[in-house]
Amino acid sequence: MSMLAFFGLPLISVMACGLGVVPYLMWRARCRPTRAARWAATGAFLTVVGYAGTVLYGLAFTAPADVCGQQTLDDDFPLVHVTVDAFPPDVACYWTNSGTYGPTHPTALGSWIFWAGAGVLTISLSYLLITRESRTSRWVRAGVIGALTVAAAIWVTGIDPALDLSPTDLNDQCLYRKTVPPDTKLTRIEILDIRRTAFPPSITCTYPDGEADLVADQWTAVLVCLTVSGALTAVALTEVVRARRHTGLAG
Repeated sequence: MSMLAFFGLPLISVMACGLGVVPYLMWRARCRPTRAARWAATGAFLTVVGYAGTVLYGLAFTAPADVCGQQTLDDDFPLVHVTVDAFPPDVACYWTNSGTYGPTHPTALGSWIFWAGAGVLTISLSYLLITRESRTSRWVRAGVIGALTVAAAIWVTGIDPALDLSPTDLNDQCLYRKTVPPDTKLTRIEILDIRRTAFPPSITCTYPDGEADLVADQWTAVLVCLTVSGALTAVALTEVVRARRHTGLAG
């Protein structure tokens, strides 16, 4: 890889973290936040740094092909194509040997910082929301937050990447879906059509003998999580109304 691809993102990340240290120390000394609030602020900052660093380095100011550089000094495995995903932020470089070893990700450091920050932020905010004084039960609040978090995680890690696949990758995924059973591996597979819709999310592969939706399981899981979250939200609202009535009668 080029020197830019090797040192660019670490330098951007270090500089961004350095710029955030002073405001954080001033906020901590002035407001004296709780430990959970400090962790939440740290998680939010890391999320912004990871995303902004990846975008600045890989998606906005530099051509993706230049970010990839070359895999070896002799360029034994030339660059075939580059995929860019704005969210979650990622630049994937596909080489002639990527069929065996997979693509490289020059923005992997920024992606890891982004996900680490998002994880810390989610846990800290969940703790703050669950432990604060409220008229609703803690288990209800925990269920609402947990269901929404799982739904978001399924969407970001499963559905969104699938919707962003190129036509070639979609074709490969349709072939793979048909070749999972052992008895079809030696059968010639014909793909008649591939339809992709954003909402409701679906990637439908049409074969001579039927259809298959590549994201049907993930979308079903998201709907289940949203249903659970909605039901628990209704329980929380009921508890609030009952608490208010009880307070009014007691007064």
